[in-house]
Amino acid sequence: MAVLGLVLPLGCRPAQAQTVTLDAAGVAKAEGLGRAFETFSVFGGTPGIAAAKYYSDVNLNSYQLPVAHSFAPLESGFLSGVAPYAEITLGYLNADTSAPLEGGGPTPDSVKLSFNSYSGLAGGGVEISLGHGFKLRPIALAGYARVDVDARFSGPDAPLFRSALRGILNSADLDTVLLGGALELLYETEFPGDITLAARARYNELAAIVTGASNKGLKENGGFGVATGGVTFTGPTDWRLAAHELRWIGYLNGTWLPDTDPGTLGFNAFAEIGGGLQLIAPDVVRGVRGGTVRASAIVGPGVTGWLVSAALDF
Repeated sequence: MAVLGLVLPLGCRPAQAQTVTLDAAGVAKAEGLGRAFETFSVFGGTPGIAAAKYYSDVNLNSYQLPVAHSFAPLESGFLSGVAPYAEITLGYLNADTSAPLEGGGPTPDSVKLSFNSYSGLAGGGVEISLGHGFKLRPIALAGYARVDVDARFSGPDAPLFRSALRGILNSADLDTVLLGGALELLYETEFPGDITLAARARYNELAAIVTGASNKGLKENGGFGVATGGVTFTGPTDWRLAAHELRWIGYLNGTWLPDTDPGTLGFNAFAEIGGGLQLIAPDVVRGVRGGTVRASAIVGPGVTGWLVSAALDF
């Protein structure tokens, strides 16, 4: 029985590549693919990671709809002064990468992979005032994610390999439940000249539990850590929109995925630098304090990118 081994580097580190082994019956063994596919859902759906265009060994387009709200603090009981907190983040990410293939005999020499990830991650917890502008949010997280993968091979026997790898690289899909928690620390203060500083640091720990996969080789449960943080300055302008105040924004954010091999996405850390405008309009729509428009640049080891966004402030 002939056995063909393929090494599939999804990013920039072939030594840590995901692998697929084929025999005459099809896929004999796959290593690392399930976790690699789950990484796209975690990256695209975790709050605090910039929804942006990323240029790396893997090109990514990430879109997010995050909604978060802190309710009024409780007035009595054991939790008096503690505010309930809720958030939900809907994410969509598409990505593509072209990778060389290594194998013996007449095998394709390259493959182009395309990914689509859909995710929803909800969180609930409390916001505790620590005094002197500090607040702490312990948050429980739960959600769902799905990744679809397609492959286009180039070289000898490309149609054969496309068929043999159906369900694992070609026309593949993976469904996971995301469970975990986060701890977020916030700080806010004011400076002379009506300038405010808001800083935050957050660490998320998520377990990805596979509930369905197009091939058993993709069933790899895993854990992911995601650290985000940043500082934002806002200040007054002389501009107004329909009698509502407009303020300038400047910010610096950072993201680090300590449990993610940089070879999967092409990177595992980056900084985001940007600015924009904030509209203060708490009396227009109940529960909405205003909105922001912003643009930023992304830079890090192995990655560049950009972001233009608009959001409501709750």
